[in-house]
Amino acid sequence: LTSKLKDLLEYNPITGEFFWKVPYGIARVGDRAGSVYGNGYRYIQIDGLDYRAGRLAWFFMTGVDTPDFVDHKNGERDNDAFDNLRVATNSENQANSFWSTNTSGFKGVSWQKKRNKWIAMITVNQKARNLGRYTRFVEAALADRKAAIEAWGEGALGPSVDESDALATKIEQDKGLVRNLKAEKA
Repeated sequence: LTSKLKDLLEYNPITGEFFWKVPYGIARVGDRAGSVYGNGYRYIQIDGLDYRAGRLAWFFMTGVDTPDFVDHKNGERDNDAFDNLRVATNSENQANSFWSTNTSGFKGVSWQKKRNKWIAMITVNQKARNLGRYTRFVEAALADRKAAIEAWGEGALGPSVDESDALATKIEQDKGLVRNLKAEKA
């Protein structure tokens, strides 16, 4: 595929865009290659097979068809700029996703109706870990974020370590305000 890929397509590693170098199917020379499918990824069809543009970009730049995932660092599935791509394990790739199917809409945090608490959980290498139950949503979200940074580093999407620390400081300040209000009422 390497020689054919370079014969058919031109890749701009800064923008992440592929363009046809030759007429191919209905495409004309200079047309942007591929289309974005419903899952948000751009696919390019060559010889009847669909290839994700991010994988082709990685292959185009490195010559390696990695068996792992080619992950978009910033989570934008159609941003195939080479500096936005990295090879990732399935676990790392999942850490770098925004989707959530739980009650909170925030990955790793859900509401436990029986206990009237938020629970934070994280899964690393197919092993789920309970991070605790919390009265406040923001505390559960912070617990999840800190665990994600510990597991995957800054590759996990979300606030940075400094932003997480600032959030923790804000939580403590809020707790202090509540304690002060209760003391004033007493």
